[in-house]
Amino acid sequence: MRTAYENATMLNLESWWLKMIRFDLRGLLIPRNLTLRDLSEMSGINYWTIAHMSQRTYKSIKITDVEKICEALDITPNQLFGYESKREVANE
Repeated sequence: MRTAYENATMLNLESWWLKMIRFDLRGLLIPRNLTLRDLSEMSGINYWTIAHMSQRTYKSIKITDVEKICEALDITPNQLFGYESKREVANE
């Protein structure tokens, strides 16, 4: 018998995982009155890389990019990322 994990397609796994990881880049920029272009210039990261991050159309994020974003916004990785378990969502 195959497990649910073995039966899942890669797209399903990616979608499931991305729903658990909270990454709201625009939510961090709006209170600071910054645009994606501003963050690109501040961090030295290519604009399109940041645009894909904000739209969650990326496949992976480089640790160096996380460091650059955190340094530019003066935040920690904990503020950049969050985790939402299915249990937390079900309790709401």
